[in-house]
Amino acid sequence: MSPKRVSPEDTKSQPAPAPAPAQAPQPTSLKAETTKGQLGGGLSAQGRARLTCKGKPVAWQDIEWYAGKHGELLGTSQTDARGIAEMEGGSISGIFTSLMGEIGGYSVKYLGNDEYLPSEDHGRVVPLFDIGS
Repeated sequence: MSPKRVSPEDTKSQPAPAPAPAQAPQPTSLKAETTKGQLGGGLSAQGRARLTCKGKPVAWQDIEWYAGKHGELLGTSQTDARGIAEMEGGSISGIFTSLMGEIGGYSVKYLGNDEYLPSEDHGRVVPLFDIGS
């Protein structure tokens, strides 16, 4: 028996295959670490946060840094291959933002994308007072 031949007219009557469903964005977890800060003309601290998805690091994503809980935007940095981002510059300057950082710590926010859902967290800043010698 020979295979059945299909004419071009026969293929037009066939329904098109359904497109593959798009994968839903995956949940993320953003964890801000407690850090130590130095007071002196402003609060200077090095913030650090880790972005994961189902326990695995999420690399090369932008993290926003804020003084206090959603206060002044301090800047943006990117996660590395381990999912870790550090606050670039590491300085919370100005009287208002220094107080916000000292009292309210700092916040980190990941805005998400087509692949990952947004997440955010809040980190504490423990001030170290420089008494001088």
